[in-house]
Amino acid sequence: MSNTPLQEDDANDPRGPGAWVAALILIGVGIVFLLQNMGYAIPGNWWALFILIPAVFALIGAWKAYAANGFGAAVIGPLITGIVLVALTLMFLFDLDVDWNVIWPAVLIVIGVLALGRAYSRR
Repeated sequence: MSNTPLQEDDANDPRGPGAWVAALILIGVGIVFLLQNMGYAIPGNWWALFILIPAVFALIGAWKAYAANGFGAAVIGPLITGIVLVALTLMFLFDLDVDWNVIWPAVLIVIGVLALGRAYSRR
């Protein structure tokens, strides 16, 4: 199988594939501090944007798995992880009133149902 020029560039890059992410993080934090110093109102929970970093990697992983093999088990895990992290970011960033006493048990139930479904699908 031959590599495309993009794949060869990624494979030969000594900084690794996440170098551009680090640059974007620095730019984003710099913009937040600059806006804050210029008097613009920045949400108090702006730190929640850092939760988007692993969310982006999870969603990219889901996209790559989908592009390689179509929709399947390899896509579901990273996709759910990315969606959950984006949802958490939105909840913290906009200070949404969430009843965690309901959310956590519901999450455990969903994980249990998914694990049970996966166990039965392997038979």
